[in-house]
Amino acid sequence: MDAMTSFSYIYIVTICVGLLSAEAEITVSGQVGSTAVLPCELQRVGTEIQHIRWITESETVFERLGEESYQAEGYEDRVDVPEEELHKRSCSLVLHNLPLTDAGVYTSYQTVRRSKSSASVKTKRDLISRVKLSVQEKPPEKRTEIPTDDAGMKCPHPPIMVLSLISCLLLQFFFA
Repeated sequence: MDAMTSFSYIYIVTICVGLLSAEAEITVSGQVGSTAVLPCELQRVGTEIQHIRWITESETVFERLGEESYQAEGYEDRVDVPEEELHKRSCSLVLHNLPLTDAGVYTSYQTVRRSKSSASVKTKRDLISRVKLSVQEKPPEKRTEIPTDDAGMKCPHPPIMVLSLISCLLLQFFFA
């Protein structure tokens, strides 16, 4: 086997392993104005304060470190990872009142502090999940049409027609 063939096999195996080890991307969809929950489950929960970060390609959308939280501009009062859910291993991001601009890929990370010795503390950012959010327009509301006759004139509903007819007959009876 020559060097080029050997290199080709290594390259193909590397691509295959990379594809197999890639984090699966979950898809979630919602309509404009609705609420979406981007799923996330912690692999490990320690005694330390949980540090969760949700990002898109362009910005950090939400970050929680214990009771403290950060919401990016445009996401204020619309996003949260409830602290009480973290104790149940859920780090799902809740997005309220979805606009079309929320669509995109969201990635969650857990920052873990690792202590090698009493003198050195290192932090590591572990990928938890990737979620693709799609947001659709609300379907147009169905309008109830008023029945029209062949000439395109609007016809009143039958009970209104009957009441109108009775009123006319009574008026003629009393004034005739």
